[in-house]
Amino acid sequence: MLVVVAIGAGVATFTAWTLSGAPFLTALTFAISAIVIACPDALGLATPTAVAVGTGLGAKHNILIKDAATLERVGRVGIVVFDKTGTLTEGRPSVTEIEPAPGVIADDLLRLAAAAASQSTHPVSLAIVRAGKDKTLAGGITVTGVHDVPGMGITALADGVAVVLGNAALLEREHIDLGALHARGDALATQGRSVTYVAAGGRALGVLGITDAIRPTSGPAVRDLASLGITSVLLSGDAKTTAERVANAVGIARVFAEVRPEEKAQYIQRLQAEGQVTAMVGDGVNDAPALAQADVGIAIGAGTDVAMQAAEVVLMKSDPADVAHAIRLSRATVRKMKQNLAWAAVYNVLAIPIAAGAFSHSLGWVLPPQVSALLMSGSSIFVAVNAVSLRRARI
Repeated sequence: MLVVVAIGAGVATFTAWTLSGAPFLTALTFAISAIVIACPDALGLATPTAVAVGTGLGAKHNILIKDAATLERVGRVGIVVFDKTGTLTEGRPSVTEIEPAPGVIADDLLRLAAAAASQSTHPVSLAIVRAGKDKTLAGGITVTGVHDVPGMGITALADGVAVVLGNAALLEREHIDLGALHARGDALATQGRSVTYVAAGGRALGVLGITDAIRPTSGPAVRDLASLGITSVLLSGDAKTTAERVANAVGIARVFAEVRPEEKAQYIQRLQAEGQVTAMVGDGVNDAPALAQADVGIAIGAGTDVAMQAAEVVLMKSDPADVAHAIRLSRATVRKMKQNLAWAAVYNVLAIPIAAGAFSHSLGWVLPPQVSALLMSGSSIFVAVNAVSLRRARI
């Protein structure tokens, strides 16, 4: 289209001068000047140069943005939805409380839980396995038939006995009565613990309190987003009390808790229906549908391959503070794009009539083809230099 405009300017100039009775050489000279100065180098460079510098600057700060469209869209984000585990928290939980039921030995409870969890890669399962190893509890339990129940826990056979390891909803689904353990689990949740119940043979044997430390940068990251006019939301599968405790600690007012993995994308849709561009920040397999549903999917670099493939932005430092940095980078890049396009447009609007000889009689302004070529090159250089100046932007 831009080439057509340039050639069209030349043809129109040649035709106008020819019809006015000017000599052929004069008409041809003005036509060449018009084509040369209208050459769309500046307009063609306005966006790609800014994008190239912007993506390079992002990579320098360990923020990988997959394409130009995403780089532009990130700056329009109005709501950022954070997953909890591994995003706002360190993603390396640890068992801090072991509460056995009456008649159950704590080490036996942990040994059984660690054996059942040994074939799962969920962060909570890994924490339980580490706790068992830290206590040097001997194995000796044969585990088979492990079945992962997304967002709830796992079921398995330990020495032929049905074992259930997960939240209260999973035990309820398996028709296991928690009894007094329910109150103990609620007390742990009030303290901000993630609660995992252990049952075997249809009987609840105990409850484990699991703590995942909040990242030191999570609170500042939420405040930084607020300063940009962006609302933060916490979306978690944990109990409401646990999720709200983390949200209060980092300064998030809006919390969706006890959300199953398959429901996360639906919550993203609800937020999108509010009319704002919505970003989802997560790290796990369970977050992949929500990352894909969001207008901008942002994956934590330490997360799973599935999450990183579903996302358009990857934070290689696994730091939630980089979300605000990515938004600032996008906004700065878009500003450079607009500056470059405005310059190129104004340049063409002013330069083409002069090159075409519109003011040659009234003001005596004439641009020979060689001068037009220099001005065209100068415009392209200006656009490139302006784009490169983006490297000095504070993100």
